[in-house]
Amino acid sequence: MTGRFRRHDRRPVTQLNGTWDFEFLGDEDPDPVDASSIRFDDAMAVPGCFDATPRYAGRRGLAAYRTRAYLAEEGRYRLILDGVQHWCRVFVNGEKMRDHVGGFTRFSVDFTGHQAEEAEIVVLVDNRFNYDRCPLHLEYFDWYHFGGIARPVELHRLVDPWIEGLTVTTESIDPRRLAIAVDYDATAPPGRTNLTITFDGAVVLSETVDLSSTPGRIERVLELPGTLLWSPGEPNLHVIHATLGEDDARERIGIRQIETDGRRLLVNGEPIRLVGFNRHEAHPQFGHAQPEALLISDVQQLRDMGCNFVRGSHYPQDVRFLDLCDEAGICVWQEAIGWQHTAEHLTDENFVGAQLTNIEEMVAASANRPSVILWGILNESESHVPACRPTYERLLGRLRELDPTRPVTYASNHPYDDVCLDLADVVSINRYPGWYFGGVEEVPKELDRITEHLDSVGQGEKPLIISEIGAGAIPGWHDQHGVRWTEHYQAELLDAVVRHLFAERERACGLAVWLYNDFRTTEEVRRLLGRPRGFNDKGVVDEYRRPKLAYETIRRRFLALADERD
Repeated sequence: MTGRFRRHDRRPVTQLNGTWDFEFLGDEDPDPVDASSIRFDDAMAVPGCFDATPRYAGRRGLAAYRTRAYLAEEGRYRLILDGVQHWCRVFVNGEKMRDHVGGFTRFSVDFTGHQAEEAEIVVLVDNRFNYDRCPLHLEYFDWYHFGGIARPVELHRLVDPWIEGLTVTTESIDPRRLAIAVDYDATAPPGRTNLTITFDGAVVLSETVDLSSTPGRIERVLELPGTLLWSPGEPNLHVIHATLGEDDARERIGIRQIETDGRRLLVNGEPIRLVGFNRHEAHPQFGHAQPEALLISDVQQLRDMGCNFVRGSHYPQDVRFLDLCDEAGICVWQEAIGWQHTAEHLTDENFVGAQLTNIEEMVAASANRPSVILWGILNESESHVPACRPTYERLLGRLRELDPTRPVTYASNHPYDDVCLDLADVVSINRYPGWYFGGVEEVPKELDRITEHLDSVGQGEKPLIISEIGAGAIPGWHDQHGVRWTEHYQAELLDAVVRHLFAERERACGLAVWLYNDFRTTEEVRRLLGRPRGFNDKGVVDEYRRPKLAYETIRRRFLALADERD
């Protein structure tokens, strides 16, 4: 929503990022809280995570944020929040508007301004773990759950009819053909109004539409001969701008097709080899709130290492990061929130319903990003348990309904007894030879065992991504024995992974090293005791993005693969 790419010309949009009033309420039940009675005596940055600041570091509880926005005139307004960690309740002028579950997806609140006035916006934010209220965030997850209004906030002034969304889908690259869907407020008064669509500034459609004949959605197909395609090697971008009556919406797109062909993943009909990292949105000073300078720095380091692939682990990545990946030609696996869910979760309708909402919000926010080439769900959950299969089928099926143009997958850590692999378009395996079992010499043996097993169970003719593999390295630790937790051991293991995985018998089409950056983990003692410093130290850069020895190892190997491809 923010940044140098403006998504609206006609619609008045107010950025609400900045310093908000703040109050930490602690161990309070949110239900009886009266927003008008809160005594705000502190300040907090938005975007920001309050429990990453010195005063509230590590504290869990209910917090309140407040700001005021001037409403220039009477009418309809929409408050858009890109991400609040991880349960929240929104009030406008003291009136409770809605609750939201799940900290990494965009949601909105509509309200009416009755006159030119200043509206008071209060957001209750809860970073405690409460399965009944928020089943998507669980304490045992192997990352620290920061709390706060972690992503940007905007206020939009809406006019009849207003555009709910603009979706652009590549129907064909030869000829260049795009399907355009303009979703608008279905309660708009019926009548005739003007629809105009421009492509890179040139008008490609101008007509009068009858809203009563197309309630809620207008669909058109455009052929645009000679336009440039998007690919990792040539990330050409175009701008679609739709104007409906007095409202408008703009999307930056890439024209490209993603397909599978046997063991190959194709971009515009050409096979692609994905090489890159898993990435967590975390920083010791900012938590999940990623300043734009940090987003740009991350992309620069990823490109420096020769990466063309990022797996968003284990939740939807910030749309501002996706915008940068669009520009850089970095392909993204965008994943709904989840980590090692059990059959108890996957057979609980409350949990499944929350997952479905998370998926729908993820797709709505990311569908126009050409960098997003895969949708994923349920990292390392119990896909080997037959009782979980209906939920995998349901969630993957919902992804296909929402977007049939991208393959779907999930990361499995049960390579030898998984019962859901046939439901995925791409097989993705998390495995840690040389770390949790064996030494470096185990890496090629285990990778071969995985591919042989997939062949034996009829899943060998699908694209394969090794979606996690790696070793921990405590930053700065060097030892002449080169044992586990040293930077030397991590570099040696990752060198063996890349050398074997992309040798002459190139079985996998993709590799996502675990991981790009170190990050703080859960406070659950059982897991914490296996995490030196309280961090997952498997990054090739530390939590402040300072490179370890493995950074140069990966850089050398990935750049050599790029030269080989060219």
